[in-house]
Amino acid sequence: MKNALLIVLLLFAGFASNAQEILLEETFNDGTLGSFTAYSVLGDGQVWEPREFGGRQFAQMNGFDGGIQDNEDWLISPALDMDAQEGEVLTFENASNFSGPDLEVLVSNDYDGNSDPNTATWTNLSDQVNFSTGNYEYVNSGALDLSAISGTGHIAFKYISNTSVDGKLWQIDSVVVSAEMPSNLEEPTTDLIRAPIVRNGQLQFELTGLTGQANCTLYDMTGRFVLGQAAASAGLITMPVRQLSSGIYLLTVQTQGTMQGHKIFIP
Repeated sequence: MKNALLIVLLLFAGFASNAQEILLEETFNDGTLGSFTAYSVLGDGQVWEPREFGGRQFAQMNGFDGGIQDNEDWLISPALDMDAQEGEVLTFENASNFSGPDLEVLVSNDYDGNSDPNTATWTNLSDQVNFSTGNYEYVNSGALDLSAISGTGHIAFKYISNTSVDGKLWQIDSVVVSAEMPSNLEEPTTDLIRAPIVRNGQLQFELTGLTGQANCTLYDMTGRFVLGQAAASAGLITMPVRQLSSGIYLLTVQTQGTMQGHKIFIP
């Protein structure tokens, strides 16, 4: 959080700084597991699945079905390039209920993306996690340091249930892996952001001078990531902001090697 806040403050002041990049963001809001893959090692009846309750969508695993069942089920991220940036951090929201073991939160740089995950080597990050204590109460995991991982990385949530350890219900939401881009960013030779305006709950602006893909990101004044959107070409960009609190935000547009920031007021 301190690094993200420093980025925001420096950009508001007009100085160059490392940019934050979102490597992965999964909210499970399309009724699927999104970019994640479920792998069931043990137990065919219960698997990670997309669920919705009270307007929130999430991934859920529950080892109870008329009694505690034997399960080992993994929820695995897509492959992430861990060498193109620095200071990778994982955050997610989690909720639980009933009794049983906590999830294991793991990261690997030798998983092939398809096989039984037990064939790979995994580093356990669970001792860094702030886990929900139950009653379906959502908590933020806190920032999990991934900076020691190199190569191609996969993140996994491993669930265990059996009659010896019981079986807790777990829900996962808002999985984000962010990082710092290398510090050799250059100032853009042209303005990337033109005519930003908030109208009818939408932030609209025009991307100009774009020769490749850009990442458009909105941060609040604490440096917290709020929204992100990729753009493949120049043109009009629209981002939904109706749900955001009134205040000043920082819009950044980052291309290969360049970044530009613009202050945005959301009424």
